[in-house]
Amino acid sequence: MTEHPQATQPRDTLLLSHANPEDNEFTLWLALQLANEGYRVWCDLTKLLGGEVFWDDIEEVIKTRAVKVLYVLSRTSNAKDGPLKELHFAQGVAKKEKLKDFVIPLHIDDLPHGDTTIEITRINTVPCAPSWGAGLAKLLEKLEEDKVPKDPKFNRTAVNEWWRTQFSAEQGLRKEPEEYLSNWFPITLPTHIYFHSLSRKSIGVLEVAPTLPYPAVQDGMFLITFAEASDFDGKLGPEMYITKAGDPLEVAGLLAEPKSTFGKHLFQLLRVAWEQMLAERKLPVYELANKVKCFYFPKDRVPNDKVFFTGVDGERTYRAMVGYSTRTNPTTGVSVKRLWHYAVQARPLVHPMLAYIFKSHVLFTNDGTTIWESKKKLASARRSQCKSWWNDEWRDRTLAAATYLCDGADKITVKLGSKASLSIPPTPLPFCSPVSYTDPQLLRFSEDDETADDYGRDSRDDDAFEDGAPEGGEQ
Repeated sequence: MTEHPQATQPRDTLLLSHANPEDNEFTLWLALQLANEGYRVWCDLTKLLGGEVFWDDIEEVIKTRAVKVLYVLSRTSNAKDGPLKELHFAQGVAKKEKLKDFVIPLHIDDLPHGDTTIEITRINTVPCAPSWGAGLAKLLEKLEEDKVPKDPKFNRTAVNEWWRTQFSAEQGLRKEPEEYLSNWFPITLPTHIYFHSLSRKSIGVLEVAPTLPYPAVQDGMFLITFAEASDFDGKLGPEMYITKAGDPLEVAGLLAEPKSTFGKHLFQLLRVAWEQMLAERKLPVYELANKVKCFYFPKDRVPNDKVFFTGVDGERTYRAMVGYSTRTNPTTGVSVKRLWHYAVQARPLVHPMLAYIFKSHVLFTNDGTTIWESKKKLASARRSQCKSWWNDEWRDRTLAAATYLCDGADKITVKLGSKASLSIPPTPLPFCSPVSYTDPQLLRFSEDDETADDYGRDSRDDDAFEDGAPEGGEQ
């Protein structure tokens, strides 16, 4: 016998209303994401997620238990009787009980605003196309702002348990190779390097100046560098000079020598070369907690804070490198705008190949230039801001940053001497996985198309409840 919620119970449930099966993919994704965040979710695609009672009477749920109705707005739901019936009923409940922002439309496709059903023409809509992640971030902020309650039964453990009961570990795997992009950007170096002999004008310790015009590493009486000896004339310090210019030595041969320490010196050279390039181009640098340096995009460094680049599909596109979001203090009610800044760290790789490994970071300011001092505060803000950034967003921003560093050329050029430089391509190395994977949920939906009914629950949001710049869905 089906149990029904009682009117005395609190409104604590997010009901997802959607077109079934057309909008199932988005709906299931959103339901699991919301459950991960601890929200009590009612969705016909998950049922029993978190151990909740599954109700057959949708209108009863809307009438007595729903704290929000998340309406997945699409070309299909905008014209389908089932979702429209639920929307009309929810609007009636909201009006009767004076529930503010009871219905939150989540726009997931290219349905023109002018064609939207009259039921929601005056309601703020959360855009979810093209970035579901950006929409989710905005929705979570709205739910937090409206103090929507959470349920401890809905958590990551519950989601994982549900997933294991629905899909086997092997479902979705295909024995077909698939290509991906890495974050390894290969380096092309000069073929030869120098070990210049050092000396000083008076008795004392052999020690070159802390800053030199070109990358160089001191190893005892030698200065290891790709630059010619003349590049350091008068630059080594008041007492230091080069007594003998080194003969050119093959880099490959030095790396191949057993028990050689050259790899360590080359690593240092590449690190210094990268940092000098950033300084020369006047790119702001931030030192991370582990003393590693990354460069970041300050406000207005690039036009409209966006960088155009060639995407993985070969088409020209762009990503925002700076954006903002508004946070409201629940105690004081004061809203503060914070800016996020995309940042890149490049770690040299010497073995098994020569490359820079690009690692992404996100930093925060209140004025567009001054990074917050508190590492703890930065870490907390980063977790909140980026929890819904998906792989494609991180990948694309990395590609955008690399394109920016090319400065209009077809490669990144880093000076090693007056006549020597290294180059880096704007795209990283691809790698091939021996197997491919398709989400089991997509497989199931395709099998269910013939038998699905008209009712569905879904939602997803993007941009309506915050005046911030794009946070991942700006393409």
